[in-house]
Amino acid sequence: MAEYSISQIGTYETCARQYKFIYRDRIKRYEEGVEAFLGQRFHETMEYLYKERAFRIVPLEELLEYYEKSWEGKWRDEVKIVREGRRADDYRRQGRRFIEDYYKRHHPFDDGRVLKLEAYIKFPLDKEGKYRFRGIIDRLMLAPDGTYEIHDYKTSSSLPEQAEVDKDRQLALYQIGVQTLWPDAKEVRLIWHYVAFDMAMKSQRNTGELQELKEEIAGLIDKIEAEREFTPNESKLCDWCAYWDLCPVKKHLVKINALPRDKWKDEPGVVIADAFAERWRMKRDLEAQTRAVDEELEKIRQAAVFFAEKEGVQVIAGTEARLRVTGKDRVISPAKGSQEREELEAELKRLGVWDEVAMLDPYALEKAVAEEKGKWTGEVLERVKSYVRSEKRYIVTLKE
Repeated sequence: MAEYSISQIGTYETCARQYKFIYRDRIKRYEEGVEAFLGQRFHETMEYLYKERAFRIVPLEELLEYYEKSWEGKWRDEVKIVREGRRADDYRRQGRRFIEDYYKRHHPFDDGRVLKLEAYIKFPLDKEGKYRFRGIIDRLMLAPDGTYEIHDYKTSSSLPEQAEVDKDRQLALYQIGVQTLWPDAKEVRLIWHYVAFDMAMKSQRNTGELQELKEEIAGLIDKIEAEREFTPNESKLCDWCAYWDLCPVKKHLVKINALPRDKWKDEPGVVIADAFAERWRMKRDLEAQTRAVDEELEKIRQAAVFFAEKEGVQVIAGTEARLRVTGKDRVISPAKGSQEREELEAELKRLGVWDEVAMLDPYALEKAVAEEKGKWTGEVLERVKSYVRSEKRYIVTLKE
């Protein structure tokens, strides 16, 4: 079975079709969002800082210069900026601030021994080696108290709650890898540096939690291996996807956007979509009108019932139509699930008449109780009537 990474599994969970393009079809696309570009430059700068720490403390000015050169040397016009009104320089300056804040908080960077930087690790999730995983640890440290620390840099603009961090799978999986590759790592601390907020968040996982995670990831891998449909999932993340021209959800949009605006309306797909939308809106408006008319009819029906009772009539004459108002007493039994319902059913069974109105068929019950010469008399009728009530129901019919 192939090796998996957390980004690979995350891609599948986000959009199975994108997963297929990248990992099954092996379609390579260079399309990088500016947020990812900034994150890469920050990671490179931190790697430089901690590599040099074995010999010296890099001055902040030098570190910022390293970052600026990396940004300028690797910037490409193809880097995608999704947020309207933002430019590359906005993100470049943001990265500088992240570095300055981190530098000031952690200087002189002596809170442990660096074991690995940008360490690529591969490890099994099970004893048989059926499920294999890979990943890159930003920084692996040995703290003064002997605890292994897995550090991860996050440049995202959202800060998670502690409960989310405690459920994060990435560093927990890396903990499994570290404890597999370095068996002396009995205690492991997980640390996320949310540099946009100048904050570090920590978490630790016990053996039981790690075992549950192994089983969860193994289940996801089995699901991916068995996948055949790869259904696309449209979301806000589509804005960062490089496969619109292949995606069944987006490729018609790509085709339309390539046309001059004045040619849109003649494209066959646009014609179909516009025609459907027009009829759908028409239907929606008609349904809204129908609902409004139904509400008005109900008010008039109630007025007709009130008028018929008041005047003692059954037919109300109009200029071109007549309304017939018919009233009838209906027997109302207790609601299903109520205590009264259970008591009534028990009483019917005790009296030996349950089969006659099985499941309390309202029409059978009404007939048995309401008929003047019905077969229920005496104790049966008296007992049943104590559980039901009578309500007059009206039917209003129109004759043109």
